[in-house]
Amino acid sequence: MSSRYKKLSEMESNWTTPVIIESHINGMRSKDHNPNIPVGYDEVSAEAITCWEAGACAIHLHNTNIFIGGEEAYDDYMKTMRGALDKYPDMFWYATGTNTDGQGGEVSGVEHAELLRQRAGVRLCTIDCGSANLPFAIDENGNYMGVVYSVPYDQINKQVAGCESSDLGIIWGVYEPGYLRTAKQYIKRGRSTKGSNIDFYFFGDYGSVAMQPVNTTGVPPTVESLYFYLDLMGDCGLPWFISIWGEGNADTHPLIKRTIELGGHVKTGLELHFDPDRKPTNIELLQEVQEIAKEVGRPMARQDEVKGILGLE
Repeated sequence: MSSRYKKLSEMESNWTTPVIIESHINGMRSKDHNPNIPVGYDEVSAEAITCWEAGACAIHLHNTNIFIGGEEAYDDYMKTMRGALDKYPDMFWYATGTNTDGQGGEVSGVEHAELLRQRAGVRLCTIDCGSANLPFAIDENGNYMGVVYSVPYDQINKQVAGCESSDLGIIWGVYEPGYLRTAKQYIKRGRSTKGSNIDFYFFGDYGSVAMQPVNTTGVPPTVESLYFYLDLMGDCGLPWFISIWGEGNADTHPLIKRTIELGGHVKTGLELHFDPDRKPTNIELLQEVQEIAKEVGRPMARQDEVKGILGLE
């Protein structure tokens, strides 16, 4: 272990709050990746209810079309969540950003989140402050196929301003180290709104969208990678989470366990998970993290505690 991370590696279990465990129930992957991924209004709403009843502290979801924004996206999210909110009006949930490719520089991609805050009381908004290559596959000659997911500075500026004006907590998504360095610049200038937190992404061989073990993005899901991010984060004072993407057959137990020991929180679910052989449910993934929390001995947050832990109250 590098002497730079020696203190973190030797740190005993230490936390000041119960652990928040979120369920990210769907995303860019489809039933081709895992038949248990919910699709459509009814399935997604029912899955939100199931995970909430199983103790998830927050529900994160995508709507039916990531390319729609504003009023259209707001309406679609509310259709998706209507059944869940009818049963549990106090469910803590939040949306994802809009993909603004081809929509012009005036669109920030968080207009729907501002509407969800104003009309539905949603408190958080995701901001991915950087760009990354996301591979789908590789051919027999070693040529990569995939997409560039890019959020340039002018768009990040608009998103941060939208969160400030709408009183939305920012989830700073950290795909790669440069994302964290960017987020820290806003944070140290007082631009990180009430309730904001940091989400460290760890990528296994299958990344965020691939069905082959061809990922080239981010850091691997190891304890050493966690120490690197915590060292880079420094003392910014924000709650922090981990999310593990496309792990395949990687052993992620040590990373999750160490996160819980060191006071972090955990995001889990079928938006993140991919293994070519294992096809779990959202509930199974949630329960696996809950069991690790029990193993560590750290209390799991109650649903009515989450806003307080995040500083939203």
